[in-house]
Amino acid sequence: IRFLMREVAHRSKNQLTVVSSIAKQTARHARTFAAFQDAFQKRVQGLARSTDLLIAGGVAGVELRALIEAQIEPFRPSDKGRLEIVGSPFRLSNQAAQTLGLALHELATNAAKYGAFASPQGRLAIRWRRSGGKLELTWRETVPRLRRRAETRGFGTEVIERMLGGTLEAEIERTVHRDGLECRFVMPLKRLDPELTEVEGEDR
Repeated sequence: IRFLMREVAHRSKNQLTVVSSIAKQTARHARTFAAFQDAFQKRVQGLARSTDLLIAGGVAGVELRALIEAQIEPFRPSDKGRLEIVGSPFRLSNQAAQTLGLALHELATNAAKYGAFASPQGRLAIRWRRSGGKLELTWRETVPRLRRRAETRGFGTEVIERMLGGTLEAEIERTVHRDGLECRFVMPLKRLDPELTEVEGEDR
């Protein structure tokens, strides 16, 4: 019981630290209190969806496909053909799932505002594979007649660069094509789950 209580306390402190960071960063970029309230609530809800998966997975971790689907669910188009998720089964550690979940939420939010989910013809493809001790994940939006907008550094950009780049040691490539955004993340398996065995040159 004492062990479980310590574990709950530890995870609670981690969650509070994440929520505090979300609040500070959201406030920094919000122009009005109403905008802050809306964005903060949605980000906490995204964190809650990841937490539900952490609890359900327990020590086994979180399945990557389930994490992606949970974060995209609030924005998912009714036409199933507009969303493609391709990749073999892959489990994330709890910390990696929490960090990646925040980044996926930001990408999905931007897709709903400006990208693949903002246009009736827009499409999103998410693919991942294991290769040489790393996980390669690609987020590709395709938007016919894309309207280009001014590039700004928002909370989502900071989450991706600081949390994925720092916590998960991700190599990040972000390309704005004529027909949509493409993000490519290459992350060492050891940062996603310390128990995973790295197999050099193996693709899965």
